[in-house]
Parts: sequence; C-alpha cells; structure tokens
Amino acid sequence: MPGRSSFKWIAIGGAALLLAAAAWWYPDYRARHALLAQPVYRVLEKHQPEFFELLLERYRRYLRGSISHQDFVNFANARISAAATRSLAHASPDAALALVADMLATARKLQANSADACFRFWFPEVEGAPEVATLLDADAQAHTLALMGEVIRTAAETPAPLPENAEVSESLSEIINGIFAEFGADAQMLAHARDPRVDRARVCTITIALYQRIMSLPPAQASAVIRSMTQTS
Repeated sequence: MPGRSSFKWIAIGGAALLLAAAAWWYPDYRARHALLAQPVYRVLEKHQPEFFELLLERYRRYLRGSISHQDFVNFANARISAAATRSLAHASPDAALALVADMLATARKLQANSADACFRFWFPEVEGAPEVATLLDADAQAHTLALMGEVIRTAAETPAPLPENAEVSESLSEIINGIFAEFGADAQMLAHARDPRVDRARVCTITIALYQRIMSLPPAQASAVIRSMTQTS
C-alpha cells in the first residue's frame, strides 16, 4: 500500500499536469473569448471558420507579444474588409447600403487627414489598406466591423440574387455620365488606379463623388447598383 509520500508525489504530479494543461488551454480560451465578444467574429466562426481560425492565430500572436495590437488591428481590418467586399454581391440591400454609407463616412475622415490613406482605402489592392489602427478611433473601427459582419452574415444566410444587367444599366450610365460631366477626363483615373503616376488625391475625390451619386438613388436601386459593381460571379 502506498505511503503518504507516494500519494504526495502523485498529487504533485497531477497538479503539475493540471497546470501544464491550464497553461496551454487558457491563452487559447482568452483569445477566442476576446474575439467572440465582437459580432463580426461570431459571424466568421459560423460562416467562415477557416478564416476565423486564421484571425484567431494572429490574435494569439498579439497576446504572446509577437506582434503589436496595431499590427493585429490593421491585419484583421484589411482581411475582413476584403471578405465583406466579396460578400456584397449577395448581401441584403439594407446591409449593403449601411456598409457603403459607413465607407463614405470613413473615406471623408481619411481624406481630411491623408489623400494617400483615402486612396488606399478605396484601392487596397494597389499598396495595401491604410493603417486604420492609427487613423480611426476604436468605436469607429468596431462599428465598421459590425456592418461588415452583417454583410457577410446576410450573404451567407439569406443570399440575395444578383441584379440583372437591365436592372442597373440605366442607373450606371447616368452615374458614369454625371462623373465625367463633373470631373472631365480626370474621371478616367478610376480605371488606371494602379498607375504610379495617378493623382491619388484626385482619385479619392472622384471615388467619393461616385459613391455619393450611387447613394443618392432610391435605396432599392442603390443597393442593386452596389451589388452589381462588386459581384465576382
């Protein structure tokens, strides 16, 4: 029969294993719990689990001190923005309009501080998205992420059919003609955003004007135009 010392060592060994397990489990729980406190991450966990795990691992790196909080915020915002853009074509009209209205407000804020940041906001594929962690306050970031989450959620749960070309062609023509009437030949810059010689401040201004014209349409027509412009299939 084991003596007290044997039981003591068994207890110590069990406690060590428990502590080791806790040391492995707690950081993962902490990271997951922190992200899932935000609606957009709950949407991603449900509808895009692999993407969620990618962001979760990135957040773990922040908690371990491998990257800064600013690095995580910029990475997550850029990736979630790209995911929301891909989902816009099938998002609900309300979700699409709410996100674009928020995008316009954000672009105006960025334009007031940096034409380059505004340009990169509209065209992240050129040089990457702007550093929202330093350019926008935390409440604005959270609001935008929540709207992106709604776009992703509605596209996944109640996908809207793609607008027919006939449904949007007249509105698109009027918008494009209006942009050329307002900006002249400069409007062509939108088609050449990758050109390093492009005037980024001018492109920012023209893009804001373009979306303002879209948002001035009746809601149903505006959402159809937005979804037709962003569809990938």
